Amino acid sequence: MLDAEPGGAINRTLLDKALLPGLLTREQIALPAVEGVAVTSGEATAADLGTKTVELRDGRRLSADAVVIATGAMPRHSDGIDVAAEVALHRLHTADDADALRESIPQADGRRIAVLGAGFIGTELASHYVAEGAEVVLVGRSSTPLVSALGAEISPRLAALQRERTDARLGAAVRAITPNGARAQLSLSDGSSIEVDAVILAQGAVPATAWIGVPDGIRVDDRLRGPEGGWYAAGSAAYIASGGERLTTDHWDAAVAQGRHAARTILHDFLGGEDPGPYRPTTGFTLSAFGSTIAARGLRRPDGSERAASWPIEPPRPDAVLTEFVDAGGEVTGVAGFNAGPAVVRAAAAIA
Repeated sequence: MLDAEPGGAINRTLLDKALLPGLLTREQIALPAVEGVAVTSGEATAADLGTKTVELRDGRRLSADAVVIATGAMPRHSDGIDVAAEVALHRLHTADDADALRESIPQADGRRIAVLGAGFIGTELASHYVAEGAEVVLVGRSSTPLVSALGAEISPRLAALQRERTDARLGAAVRAITPNGARAQLSLSDGSSIEVDAVILAQGAVPATAWIGVPDGIRVDDRLRGPEGGWYAAGSAAYIASGGERLTTDHWDAAVAQGRHAARTILHDFLGGEDPGPYRPTTGFTLSAFGSTIAARGLRRPDGSERAASWPIEPPRPDAVLTEFVDAGGEVTGVAGFNAGPAVVRAAAAIA
């Protein structure tokens, strides 16, 4: 295993949920060593597909019979934003990022914090700082955040929460960030401007695969085989091409499931093990949003539709919603719930 993570591998889902608020330490979110696996510290910078060789930044070269690309994703930069050099921008992707945020904003109460991005990380960051007493300016390019993942019923509920608890500028984009004394001034596409004490970028991520010459991710088949024999990919570094669609699942549980599936495919290809069959997205995520919980399992396909799920929600809540996603053939491909509790897990059993 080649590991380029500074300080060792961590459970990245706990960065904003536990490390940033100080509920857990860096040591407590570290991943345990895998027994029987040799770990090499280093960063891959190039690859030779024909010889299945990976070149490291320090000049070393590693060759293997099978290579799995599981380099994940990296945060988007401030593309399209004119940022003055004097303005400090924060992000949350590593444990070092969480430490830097805590040091930069040791006391959030009464401060005004801009979060650029109203998706998964942006929403949880906004929730954290609102709970800490900060005034949060939440800027999102879409007026219906995460609609591609949550559907047309739940996404507006998330947007309503964001507007209720933050100074939400949904459907707008930041054009420029300039210094104004000790603060930063945001200039938005709607013509407005606002001063803040800190700016956090949470505008999504891109596959960390530019080093192999494919910055948009590794195309794999339904068993996670890559473009050349002996190459495989899993997690945010990979996408499955299916019927003209690009199917990706940028979540922790999906990366774990795809890693296991790729391993079983390798055992089949090299040692005659059982064919694992096509990979089917059945894993999901949980999003904490201002005291509400949004959870999903499976996948909402771009060519599919949605409908109200018939599973009972216990205990019942007046604001609870449970939605099923179905493909063009009517088969269930995913489920999402707003304050729906364990009903999401039970309904996920219907995923084809």
